[in-house]
Amino acid sequence: MSGHVYDYDTDEPLANVQIDSNGNKTETDTAGYFNIKVKPNKSCKISLKKEGYETKKVNQKPDSLGLFSQANLKNRKIYLFNKESDFSSKRTN
Repeated sequence: MSGHVYDYDTDEPLANVQIDSNGNKTETDTAGYFNIKVKPNKSCKISLKKEGYETKKVNQKPDSLGLFSQANLKNRKIYLFNKESDFSSKRTN
């Protein structure tokens, strides 16, 4: 599974987000990009953590054939909420 992690308010990429999927761990790079291995035919839970942000959990389930569609595994865009955010400054563009 791969994707990018962004700040909800600023839409800026977040570096050094800790990502854990069933014991496999990685971090986002300076562009907010991550790539983590997931088992192809089992549900997985992905946890994203960064100091100052709310922890986000993403559940991914295989399709009816027991596989993940490639569209759901690549280039996901995930937002983290700053713990001090008032959610009023979200960019609309």
